[in-house]
Amino acid sequence: FPAIPLMMINFGNRYIVLANLIRTLHETVVRDNTPPQDAERFLLQITALRSRLRLIGMIQTMSASAFIMVLLAMVTTYMDMVILASWMFITSLALMGLAMVIFMREIHLGNSALDVHLSDLKEHQEWEHILKPAKKRRAKKS
Repeated sequence: FPAIPLMMINFGNRYIVLANLIRTLHETVVRDNTPPQDAERFLLQITALRSRLRLIGMIQTMSASAFIMVLLAMVTTYMDMVILASWMFITSLALMGLAMVIFMREIHLGNSALDVHLSDLKEHQEWEHILKPAKKRRAKKS
């Protein structure tokens, strides 16, 4: 189970990134006195961020619990309590599996949040001329 601490670092990094995003979003809304047309987009982001934070907290708790359970399984195996060690190991596997399922859900929510940004870009098409330059006309032969 050496992957558990690495996964916990990954989840911690995701939490830090989300926390920074929330701080930036808060500063933008408060500083710029958000107009009503942008308020809906910010509300969607806030809802998604709140859900993602809750899921990451659950993932971190389950991963830490799985790590503790596998450590206890090793100790109980050393103490010759094989049946208890087996149950602890199975529990740690179940906790890690659940954490991975919730992690997939968190990834899905993150992608949905990016879709909100993409739809916002689609509405503001001032940049379209950059992506689709005007076609050059061929000179007519005389």
